Amino acid sequence: MEKVAQLCKRLQDLKAVRLPLEKHWKECYQYGAPERQQAFDGSDITNTRNNQRAELLDSTASEAVLILVSSLISGTTPANAIWFKAVPDGLDDASEMTEGKRWLEKVCHFIWTNIHGANFDSEIFDLILDYVVAGWGVIFEDIDRKANGGYVFQTWPIAECYLASTRQDGIVDTIYRQFEMTASALISEYGENKVSDAVKDAYKNNPDKRFKVLFAIEPRPDFKPSRDGRPLLAKKKAFATYHVEVDTKTMLKESGYDEFPCAVPRFRKIPGSVYGVGAMSTALPDAKQLNKILRDYTRSLEIGVLGMWIGADDGIFNPRTVRLGGGKIITAAATDSLKRLDTGNSIQISDEGITRLQAGIRKKLMADALQPASGPNMTATEVHVRVDLIRQQLGPLYGRSQSELLEPLLERSFGLAYRSGVFSKDKRIGEAPEDLQGRSMSFKFTSPLARAQQLEDVSAIERHLALIGQVAQGDPSVLDNIDFDAVAQVSGARLGTPPSILRTPEAIQAIREQRAQQQQAAAMQEQQAVATQQMTNALAKGVENQLTSETMQ
Repeated sequence: MEKVAQLCKRLQDLKAVRLPLEKHWKECYQYGAPERQQAFDGSDITNTRNNQRAELLDSTASEAVLILVSSLISGTTPANAIWFKAVPDGLDDASEMTEGKRWLEKVCHFIWTNIHGANFDSEIFDLILDYVVAGWGVIFEDIDRKANGGYVFQTWPIAECYLASTRQDGIVDTIYRQFEMTASALISEYGENKVSDAVKDAYKNNPDKRFKVLFAIEPRPDFKPSRDGRPLLAKKKAFATYHVEVDTKTMLKESGYDEFPCAVPRFRKIPGSVYGVGAMSTALPDAKQLNKILRDYTRSLEIGVLGMWIGADDGIFNPRTVRLGGGKIITAAATDSLKRLDTGNSIQISDEGITRLQAGIRKKLMADALQPASGPNMTATEVHVRVDLIRQQLGPLYGRSQSELLEPLLERSFGLAYRSGVFSKDKRIGEAPEDLQGRSMSFKFTSPLARAQQLEDVSAIERHLALIGQVAQGDPSVLDNIDFDAVAQVSGARLGTPPSILRTPEAIQAIREQRAQQQQAAAMQEQQAVATQQMTNALAKGVENQLTSETMQ
């Protein structure tokens, strides 16, 4: 009970820390993604979402948010191409292709296939939507223990999550999630002997009654790694987990994880806080002003079409009951009993102002830069300029998402698969080779956005080779400055070429030696053929001379 009380107290403390930020996040959702609005106060959000969608008079912000979200997903975790690779420490992309690197390539392909074979592609959309709008999100990854293995992902609503960090770099490693479960779900998940009496009673009389549950994940302070390499018990692992019934202070389950099971990316960190704000935060003032202007515009448009009228209550004409409309006859004592007050030209709001605000919103959310350019095909220079622009805008953003989303996600995926033994069971992969034993590894990314970050080197190589090619027309010796083997290796690495199609230096040397031997053999054959021909010609000449001499005699 003491541990449960500590957990519940810390939950209240974390709620108090997050409370001042919730209003801003609500407004960001209201104008950027009302269908994803979060119930930060714990109330039923269904009616709120419908009302906010109805009150939103302009969809520029929500449309731009969807463009940015789709661009980030396709640029970082595309489902149609592998977007990462593993490199052993001490080796780089340009080093030789070893058995260890080939094994890691197979492992990465296995992980990528199983990530996208699970529900990752559906969950990552909600995560990046929270990431862009509110500035942070939470995705949970584990083994699907109720099915036949495989990964399973859950994007947790941020309204349910309270964050903290024990690390010096501020990376989130503590999450308290408070959510609701029905009595029947609690019995099914934890068993009847673990839940409180209140849940048992509700299960008999009202199985759909909902109860608050706390799921806490935090580093275990007394964690000690395994010395003999054997798996640790759940309650001895690096991260402790607790499942608690909040109202009854009942401990439902205590367990643990080998690594932090959640990734918590943040768009921009709030100074002195573990939380963040998103791209929608910058566009929020324009979105609010645009919505207000369009509300006034709609009213002006209504007045301009229907008009403002005045009617005199003269005993015969009653303006309270009259209804204007085409083909209707209105009875009045005089024609002045009813007349229009406005001129019909009361719309004063300029379309230029609305267009300016809409363009500002799209620019702040990078929608214009990320969409394909319309018009004729771009030149190579225009392509380079556009890539540079995207790289400048998304470069810092992508760097943070690598460290806070992609790397934790892949480390968790690799750890889950490695501990389950699926690599050794798969005949296509097998056991890790000896050159990987005792070595750590790191992940490098080959997604379109990651390659865009590296294309400056490729562009520089292309421009330099084009210049050298022009100079070489007058002086071919200038080509001696270029190491074309290095050009092929560096360009392949920057463009994300699969290592399996690139030959090792030994293989290249062997091919060149074989080619040289073939050329040498061909040259010797040619020399022998020439010598044979010369000998034949000489013999023929000798015979001819002898015949001539005999004839003259």
